[in-house]
Amino acid sequence: MKKLVVLFSILALAGMIVGSQLLAQDATPKSGGVLKAAYEAEWTGLDPHLASTVSSFFVLANVVEPLTTYDNDMKLAPMLATEWSQSEDGLTWTFTLREGVKFHNGADMTADEVVWSMNRIINPDTGSGRVASVGGADAVWEKVDTYTVSVTTPEPNAILPQLLAGYPQAVMHPDSVNDEGLIVIPVGTGPFTVQDLEGTTSLKLVKNPDYWQEGLPYLDEVDVTVISEDAPREAALLGGEVDWVARLAPQSVVALEGTQDLVIDTVPALHYQYIGLNTEREPLNDVRVRQAIAYAVDREQICAAAEFGLCTVIEGPTGPSSPWYNDYAPYSRDVEKAKELLAEAGYPNGFEMQLMPTSAFEETVRAAQVVQANLAEAGIQTTILAPEWSEWLELEGGGQYDGYICSWNGLTDGDAYYYLQQRTGEVFNFTGYSNPQFDQLVDDARTVSDFDTRYQLYDEANKMLVDDAPYVYFYNQFFNRAYKPYVKGYVLRADNTNLFTTTWLDQ
Repeated sequence: MKKLVVLFSILALAGMIVGSQLLAQDATPKSGGVLKAAYEAEWTGLDPHLASTVSSFFVLANVVEPLTTYDNDMKLAPMLATEWSQSEDGLTWTFTLREGVKFHNGADMTADEVVWSMNRIINPDTGSGRVASVGGADAVWEKVDTYTVSVTTPEPNAILPQLLAGYPQAVMHPDSVNDEGLIVIPVGTGPFTVQDLEGTTSLKLVKNPDYWQEGLPYLDEVDVTVISEDAPREAALLGGEVDWVARLAPQSVVALEGTQDLVIDTVPALHYQYIGLNTEREPLNDVRVRQAIAYAVDREQICAAAEFGLCTVIEGPTGPSSPWYNDYAPYSRDVEKAKELLAEAGYPNGFEMQLMPTSAFEETVRAAQVVQANLAEAGIQTTILAPEWSEWLELEGGGQYDGYICSWNGLTDGDAYYYLQQRTGEVFNFTGYSNPQFDQLVDDARTVSDFDTRYQLYDEANKMLVDDAPYVYFYNQFFNRAYKPYVKGYVLRADNTNLFTTTWLDQ
């Protein structure tokens, strides 16, 4: 199945994006001013080594920085490291650090802080889910000199620079850590500092005057508040209470197209929406039952209801906008096939299960309602539980669900699609999925740098994953941002990284 379901054309979407960016390029940036921004979900902590939600990284991307990064074109680029090389035996990577970078407390960023940060991630007492992204539990990070570090791993890791290119792998100053070993206010190297933090719903991003990128950021401050419901968030933007919102409801993107005094940016996402099935619970531990669910759902209906058509239907984790795209699609909707599989598994009359979207993201609730109706046709009766975000995270992390509905974000390298969420024992593998053959494929993909070779390994892994069906994939959505026309220089990225570094106000 390779079908694009949209309510207005890709060309129209592209016009919205390009038009706003050209406006930004035609004018000379101005320094100063305060941007009033509204996010859609509460952050769940500002410790980059522990954070796991998009809402947290919407803040952290402006405050902390990793050694490497992906630029706006999704190409690997230097950040706090300027260059890197791998030893002939493939076991050691050496990174040259950028000189002249200061932390928010005024201290110089050196090899000491890099080694401390990587070791903090690796330390099991920290509880970070990003150990594999810094070389693994047995990786040895060492200071070579003031501005050089090395990391040695037991096995060759050909893609470590790609794995390090994420804000969860940020370089932090030890002063960030409080007496309990936690980071509440991160002391990073980013363009903004966190001030006036009020719980999980309000803070200020204040300009870092010592930022290493000369002349940036332009803004003096970003005042961030959380408006979790779509309608009040939209009203705040249209009424001038805020200048910028992290997201409009998809129906509003359609309804407000062409509205004066408003810019809406939209971009196809490197991102997927799905239902994760608890493979450790009966009857979902039977692959035939999971496949029955995959056959029973109507992805076009889900896309239309959840995102008002602003999405691309998929059956695996990758979408057409990704270089890792795989169009393997065995689950064209077939309710009779679903019933046959259920009967084979010993459930000729179906069974009961719970669907768990979250009220924090209304599209997940709309998706659940369609899935509920779809599964009923195959004899599977469902109830819907839609807890608030914090409760949802606890239930998901504790395996207290049958099927959770959510998205997986920030997908740049192929490893991000197949490793952290699907490999046996990985911290974000909440479904309990385990397949040794799959594990071997994704492990092997980390040992080679050649794109074609890695693609073939992920191609095999993708087919195995889709056939095993621990996840039933729905669609790639379109990310959007909306803001007033005087907001310039903001770039909406396909990986959903939220950066205000180049944003400025034409007022």
